[in-house]
Amino acid sequence: MRKIFDLILVLLIAINLVGCNDKQGRYISTIIPLAEKKPDSALALLKKVDQTKLSEKAVALYSIAYTMAQDKSGIDVDNDSLLRNAYNWYNGKPADSLYAKCEYYMGKYYALNDSSEKALRCFSNSVKAAKRQNDYYTQSLALVQSSVIVREYDPDLAIKFSNEAVGLYNKVKNAPSNNKAYALLNLAECYSFKEGGIKQSFVIAKQAVKQAIAQKDTLALSDSYQDLSAFWSFLDNKDSVLYTSKLSFMYKRKHDTSSILSLAWAYCDVDSLQASERLIKSISRREYLQYGSSIYSLLYALALKRNNLREANGYKDSLVSALETTNSVNAKAKDAYYNKVIRKERQRAREQNESQFKTWVIISIIIVSLTIIAFILYFSRYRRVQMQRLNEEQQERKRLIIEHQSTQISTMRHFLMRKISILRKLESLKSGKVKQVLLSDFDWEELEVFLNSSDNEFVERLKRDYPDLTPKDIKFLMLVRLKLPYSAIAQIYNIEPKSVKQKLFLIKEKLGLKDSPTSAKKFIEDY
Repeated sequence: MRKIFDLILVLLIAINLVGCNDKQGRYISTIIPLAEKKPDSALALLKKVDQTKLSEKAVALYSIAYTMAQDKSGIDVDNDSLLRNAYNWYNGKPADSLYAKCEYYMGKYYALNDSSEKALRCFSNSVKAAKRQNDYYTQSLALVQSSVIVREYDPDLAIKFSNEAVGLYNKVKNAPSNNKAYALLNLAECYSFKEGGIKQSFVIAKQAVKQAIAQKDTLALSDSYQDLSAFWSFLDNKDSVLYTSKLSFMYKRKHDTSSILSLAWAYCDVDSLQASERLIKSISRREYLQYGSSIYSLLYALALKRNNLREANGYKDSLVSALETTNSVNAKAKDAYYNKVIRKERQRAREQNESQFKTWVIISIIIVSLTIIAFILYFSRYRRVQMQRLNEEQQERKRLIIEHQSTQISTMRHFLMRKISILRKLESLKSGKVKQVLLSDFDWEELEVFLNSSDNEFVERLKRDYPDLTPKDIKFLMLVRLKLPYSAIAQIYNIEPKSVKQKLFLIKEKLGLKDSPTSAKKFIEDY
């Protein structure tokens, strides 16, 4: 009966939207509750809405409804081109019922884009507004997200946020049952960041397992065992890591590439190399486009355990190639998305203000034409001289680029030759105990020499311009300057990739970027 009612609701909304194009904005608010329970149906309905005929308020409603449906469908809010419409509209309306949700999703966007200060501010606004409206669900979600950000540098505050979130979630009526297990898992993870808190992490994670079993939620059960596997890894209990990883894999309804890799790593850690390789072979080649870097990292680790440096070097080259391909694909996807958004915005503006747009175009054409004629008349006698000067500058620029590239290639060749000693050291390590890539003082000195010689004295400039940086900070920023992925830096320091982001956040103030929107990573790469 419940499913029939939901289906009738979807059909009624669809009929209203199709038959009343001139009043679509009125019905968008009826889709928002649907976005919480049936996000895929909500997305299908929203795609039928003609955005070009919506008022400013309706556009804000559409934006928040679409963002909510995307998030509930598992799509990360990793850009603000659509959400910004809602944020700008509700920003001055804290009493509005959708203000708390808008601040929450804007906080998620900032969190995904390495803007922790802005994210925490948005989550704080969301918590306050949701509290005033007795919206326990949004309040608990914002507290969970806040705890994720602060737990690495203030675990006590993270535990406080997470405990409050668990308590609030128990007050939510008709809330998704699986979220109770995930709220407990988040609390367990927060305890794992506190010194001596790992025992409490196990207790809470087991409660999450019981919750998932009671709700017969295999996905939550799989994720609970995966977290238990991570906690066992903190204690270096490889057998327990493998056992819980197997349970997580068993309860996973769909053995996607991520779950396969997780179990394969557990097998690798206990030296079950053949089992690890069998799992890798089960991964389709088309998955290498998305997971190539993770797959080649595992193959590289397996080759090192076998002391096969030749094979390891091959996988290392494949890893670099996979990272470059992934970056290229992501850049093209972003360009295509933003171009699509721009086209939609232009179309909406054109149809809403057609007469004003035509007038503006005519005036613009006249102004541009007069400007062009004036410039042509004024600069015609200098054009030949300017073109000659431009050609000379281009030739000189090309010469300098070629000379600089030759110097870089020569320096890189010498540097790589010196790095052979690092590979030889790896050969002497016991295969069963390799957990990270260890760089000696000599290796760090080599990296410093390389960056100073090939990158305009990067390290020397950094020491001179920012004396507050410690030697450890300098070494960390050297790796960032090399544009290593977070996963590679995490392997060197034997920490989680998310801890690398937090370290950048802590260094930001030392770089004079405390109130700057520019991230520390972007600043160092461009410095």
